[in-house]
Amino acid sequence: MFEEAIAQPIFPTHLWIHKLKGEHAVEINTAALQNLSQLLPAPKTGAPAGTRQSSQDLHLVPEFAELVAVFQRATRGVLDAMQADYEDFEITGCWANIGAPGSQHSMHSHANNFLSGVYYVKTPPGADSISFRDPREQRSILQPQYRETNQFNVAVQNIAAEAGSLIIFPSWLRHSVPPNRSAEERVSISFNAMFSNFSGTISRPRWSGIPLKKD
Repeated sequence: MFEEAIAQPIFPTHLWIHKLKGEHAVEINTAALQNLSQLLPAPKTGAPAGTRQSSQDLHLVPEFAELVAVFQRATRGVLDAMQADYEDFEITGCWANIGAPGSQHSMHSHANNFLSGVYYVKTPPGADSISFRDPREQRSILQPQYRETNQFNVAVQNIAAEAGSLIIFPSWLRHSVPPNRSAEERVSISFNAMFSNFSGTISRPRWSGIPLKKD
């Protein structure tokens, strides 16, 4: 009956996934874990297990300069691929996430920024994914029962996260972190990026993390 029948995606939501070369990833991750252990205070005895988040100024800490350079290079590549017309951009916040066994992070987005990213330092089995929600909220107006989940009906996409990988995504895209089902901590470093002529007034994070120890 039909000469052709295709499913044509329109207005796709892109993730940009970068993977560092093996030796480089090991070097950066080893240094990041060591620096975080020195810069972050130990969790309080008896405190409930959850995700500890550092203050959002890791991009200003010399020990993380090499990793920040990776973030900047990858972000510039994404902006250039999008053919964005801009003078410059800034990292407006950068912080560590240390998730204890059982910890998770609820669905959220990163306000007042253009791109966001998360780099994975340590992802034990059972703590190695991130979830993104379909941004088309109107799809919920009518939802039939589906016989099985596939690319045409899924509401949440789970993306594998492995140590040494960097995922960049639009800051408005809602995402969450599934529960850490391992017996070890999950460690990642997140950042936001915004065009420089916006960043000075509205792009700084609006939450506070654990202050870094001062010398």
